[in-house]
Amino acid sequence: MRPQSGFSLIEVVIAAAILGVSLTVLLTAASRCLLVLSIATHYQEAQLTRSAAEVEYPLNVTNELDELNVAQITTDNGLTFERFVEEEDEDEDDLYVVTTRVGWSARGNERFDDVVQYVYYVDEDEE
Repeated sequence: MRPQSGFSLIEVVIAAAILGVSLTVLLTAASRCLLVLSIATHYQEAQLTRSAAEVEYPLNVTNELDELNVAQITTDNGLTFERFVEEEDEDEDDLYVVTTRVGWSARGNERFDDVVQYVYYVDEDEE
């Protein structure tokens, strides 16, 4: 009588379960890595877009406050750039908040990268 060789049904089912769990973990990790890469790419594109737009629309202290505002423009790569000026608060005169915003669409959601700067501006006409 020859001994039977091979795997039993229980061993095959356990091996298939281990393989299935391993593949699930591997695919989940790979998809998260791709998501992180996508987010990093969008932020890098936003920084490059902001740098290019600030060359075209510089933030100079010699500008009037109205000249610092930039209406929303769409760049060649599909990102948007805008800058708006708001007064900080009623108590602090001549202090303004300048927000530079670059936006993009990712997975159907609008994403923004804001840079906020404070500008102290004294209006020469008021004095």
